[in-house]
Amino acid sequence: MTSSALPKSRLLMLCGLTASIGLATALPAVGQSGDDPVQVSLVPQDFSDCSNANVKANGGETPGGTVVLVRRNDGSIDLKVGITATPDTKYNFYLKCVRQLGVITTGDEGTGEAAFTIPPNTVGKTFAFDMYPDGAPAGNKFQSVQVQMN
Repeated sequence: MTSSALPKSRLLMLCGLTASIGLATALPAVGQSGDDPVQVSLVPQDFSDCSNANVKANGGETPGGTVVLVRRNDGSIDLKVGITATPDTKYNFYLKCVRQLGVITTGDEGTGEAAFTIPPNTVGKTFAFDMYPDGAPAGNKFQSVQVQMN
């Protein structure tokens, strides 16, 4: 008899994809804007420059995450972040080389999510995010793919 259970890595990836779709569909209502949402990946990578020029998407593999962004009519940017990372960990989430936006806490299965807003006139057309726990331990840092918004 064969089992129809998914391996844990595939199940986590499927959950992450489902969460990303949920984030993408929920965000425009929050943003109150006609702009299409922009989605970028968060990937495990210890270092990059301020624009994350050398960060490449990892195809949805875990650990990692997704950031969904939408620009509001007032110029602010709403974002929702969903991650799968180290369980029971607080990750400091940053607008790269600018300021901390907040904290994302993972549960016992390593998943976490949060919503943040970037004030108007804070970023240019190209920017990025990074996140890591206190102390920024090597191997537990994440960088976003570059965000391109008009």
